[in-house]
Amino acid sequence: MSWLLTSVVAVYLLVIAALAVGAAASPTMAPLEPIARLGMKIAQGAIAIVVLFAAIALLRGHDPDELWISVGYGVAALGVPVLLLNRQPDPSGAPVEPPHLYVIAVAAVTSMVLVIRLQQTW
Repeated sequence: MSWLLTSVVAVYLLVIAALAVGAAASPTMAPLEPIARLGMKIAQGAIAIVVLFAAIALLRGHDPDELWISVGYGVAALGVPVLLLNRQPDPSGAPVEPPHLYVIAVAAVTSMVLVIRLQQTW
């Protein structure tokens, strides 16, 4: 795995978190909300690419110090944003509101930490 790719994804996630917090906290920055939401969707794809490269390296024979910890970080990096950002409709069928911007910020920061930890186990 490449530290460069991981660093770019981590910085991107930090920028998304800052945009989300800014848009939620300040009415003057509220127009940044769509950018933060779209940015997090793009970030999920970037996280998937990092985890895919890690999985390919594992399949090609790379042996990290703690295999199952590396696998756990990869699964968590993919799963945390999905769990935090996908809301299911209630039984009455009422429309689902998008997640709050602070939830997007938490998902971005958590994903950033998980991606960095995945890289560190390498």
